[in-house]
Parts: sequence; structure tokens; C-alpha cells
Amino acid sequence: MAFSCATATKVVSLCAKPEAGPAAKALTYRYGTAKKVELEYAATTDNGKSFGATTSPAAPGASVRQLWFNRGDIRYLLTECVGGSCPYGAGVAVLNPERALMSARCLAGETPNQAFFARSLIEFGNDASDTRSQTKLIKPEDSDNSLDQIYKSGRPPQ
Repeated sequence: MAFSCATATKVVSLCAKPEAGPAAKALTYRYGTAKKVELEYAATTDNGKSFGATTSPAAPGASVRQLWFNRGDIRYLLTECVGGSCPYGAGVAVLNPERALMSARCLAGETPNQAFFARSLIEFGNDASDTRSQTKLIKPEDSDNSLDQIYKSGRPPQ
């Protein structure tokens, strides 16, 4: 498991095969419930698909690590906030070019969460230029992912 968390109603996961790290030949994003996967996106060494990644400043002394894929004009984003004054630790968001369509934070609960990115898969730096992917399936790049909407100060999404 490269990233996994439960929101109030769904589970979002990023799975690596055969394992997270340089040997990963597939990364798969899954979103839904235990009974039904509502969205799945797979990047493999054979299909030419990949994920984007970057780091952006958030609150004082905090930064948000981000991993995403696009389907048309819609971006599906996983986040992990580290350091400083993070409004919450991790989350999932869906964006179009104009606004955030959905944003939910990862919650602690009975189900174990791994709401952080596997360091064997990617080593985030201060921005895309010093972020190091351990697999060709993740491409660091600069991107504005509407963090001002997703990580609103004092009002984390539900």
C-alpha cells in the first residue's frame, strides 16, 4: 500500500505492484467503499499513464505533498500535509479548472490508515524541482492544485 485513508464515507487508496519503490510496475488509485470501487485509475509501465507530484506551501511552516492524475479536465488529487500548522494531515480532492468539486480529509478510526505517501515510492522535497520519484510512474511537476480552496485556514473539509 502506497497511500490509504478513510474519509467520512469512502476509502481512497494508492496501491503499488509488485511493491512501492523502483520495482513498481503499476500504481493503482481506487476510490469507493469496501463493497464497490467507484473509480479506478491504473498507471503501468505498459499503458503510458502516470501520476503527477509536487509540494506546495500551506500554512506557516507547513507544506502539502500532492499526487494526482487527470481524466479529461478533472484532476483527482491525494494530499499529505506535513510540518507547522496543518489544518489536517491528509485528504482527497477532485478539481476542475475553475474550482474544487469535492474535498475530504482522512479520518482516524477503527480502520488503519496509511495517510502518507510511501517513502520508497517518492521522496518529496520543497517543490517539484527537488522531489525525487523512485518510479517512472510518478512525474514531479509544478502545478497549482487549488490548495487555497482545499486547505482553507481554520475550516478543514468534511
